[in-house]
Amino acid sequence: MQQHLSYNDENDRAYGATGMAIGLMIYDGEEMLYSIDLDNEGQMMALSPDFYFAGNPGVSAKSAWNQMLKNYNLGVSMLMANLLCRHLVGRRVELPSDMAEELRLMTRDEGMGSCSLEQDETDRLFDKNMGYLTRVFSHRGVQAVAHDFASALLSRRHLSRLDVMELLDALRML
Repeated sequence: MQQHLSYNDENDRAYGATGMAIGLMIYDGEEMLYSIDLDNEGQMMALSPDFYFAGNPGVSAKSAWNQMLKNYNLGVSMLMANLLCRHLVGRRVELPSDMAEELRLMTRDEGMGSCSLEQDETDRLFDKNMGYLTRVFSHRGVQAVAHDFASALLSRRHLSRLDVMELLDALRML
């Protein structure tokens, strides 16, 4: 899977970041985003610490689990959106079925490990998110916004949360 996930070039990297930003926006996770830095080799997306840790002694176990499930769903959606944007928008080809299946296995393992979800639960979430995000990134209006965003990211190299919100505001009209 690592070979499938590695970026071909800067353009591919920009479309991957674009997909993740769009995924955060459409799943109402934009508050988790701090910035995007195309030059940061380790992690392009700077996210809130709340994305990585949902525990708090003052919060009930149910609330903490619900937050962990939300963060799992956001993470899976960002990964899917990264790959779908790179393929459907950047390369104008469908996501290969073997890559989708490898992605399913990864999300299954993560769901079982981080949220104690059963296989049928992770598969349901996977199918729902994959279907929805495939429709999103197949939409011509979303593709136009994604091209503009990737172009801006390539030229600026770094975008703050506010920059991301402004560049993706057109999504609200679609």
